[in-house]
Amino acid sequence: MKVSVLTLFPEMIQAAVGTSITGRALSAGAFELETVDIRNFAVNSYGKVDDYCFGGGTGMLMMCQPVHDAHQLALQKSPGPNRRTIYLSPKGPVFNQKKAIELSGLDHLVLLCGHYEGVDQRVLDEIVDEELSIGDYVLTGGELAACVVIDAVARLIEGVLPNQEAYSKESHMSGVLEYPQYTRPAVWHDRPVPDVLLSGHHANIVKWQEMASLMETCRKRPDLFNQLKLDADAYAALASELAELASEIMDKTADKNID
Repeated sequence: MKVSVLTLFPEMIQAAVGTSITGRALSAGAFELETVDIRNFAVNSYGKVDDYCFGGGTGMLMMCQPVHDAHQLALQKSPGPNRRTIYLSPKGPVFNQKKAIELSGLDHLVLLCGHYEGVDQRVLDEIVDEELSIGDYVLTGGELAACVVIDAVARLIEGVLPNQEAYSKESHMSGVLEYPQYTRPAVWHDRPVPDVLLSGHHANIVKWQEMASLMETCRKRPDLFNQLKLDADAYAALASELAELASEIMDKTADKNID
């Protein structure tokens, strides 16, 4: 897979993606990263790529031609027809794991990073297939959003992580959050690791992990939990766990009041 990023700040993309797991994957050839500096296609010798907005308003808007020319260069080196151009924008639908999985199957992903007040709508209409947001807030530019998308997508590409299991059981892969995880020591600050995880009983551990995932989703992301289709047994087991948790909280509260 090839990722091309159209940006005014290629060094931001290179620094972030070239670090840690994605950096090692790039060096190993698991995927390819290209940064296209939009300023190389400026309309004058001073590097002009933006202008005032028609209709007034504050700030500058990125011009059509530099963005278009940068996009054309990226397409000239496209590795295949299965490609998509995405504009990182707060107007787009919010990026999620389902979209990351979808994009990981492309031959060529082209990401356009806006800056200033954004990009002239006419060039967006001409070259962009879809817009994506990483959340309901506004950034100073699209570079950080592009890095988020690249990281989420790249780790799903074969050869980036050690194996499929490294990501298949993570939060959002199956509609639920990942269960809590623990490492040594077995007791830290009087907080023990759940006994079942020390038992060596694989079936019981898997059962605990499944229930803990549901518990995490119910408590932290009720919006996701409400979308799950659980059978009666799963609801009964979850209700039992919640009742036990409520009892523990009440006991701790009572102990504090006594102290």
